Amino acid sequence: MYGGDALNLGFTKHDSRGAVERNRVKRLLREAFARAEPGLAGGQDIVVVARPPARELAERAGLSGIDAALTELLERARLRAGGGAGEVVGDGAAEASEAAEGGREA
Repeated sequence: MYGGDALNLGFTKHDSRGAVERNRVKRLLREAFARAEPGLAGGQDIVVVARPPARELAERAGLSGIDAALTELLERARLRAGGGAGEVVGDGAAEASEAAEGGREA
């Protein structure tokens, strides 16, 4: 069901790598989203485009890296409850990967 108070999460196929790698990233993103969901405002549709740096981050840092990257992107997009909806501009996956590695502060 779309709309209403529900949060909807969608993924796009961006990486031309194998299904095993792509599904691992999707699985980690779903788990990270489940952790972040209680702090998100309802009634939003969220689409995640997992670019190649997300796959590399999943291989290198696992769930903790994906979780940190998703959290950073949700904060940048102001999708937290009470934060108002926004839009992320730029290559969020690469930027979030740097943030997850400690390359820069949010």
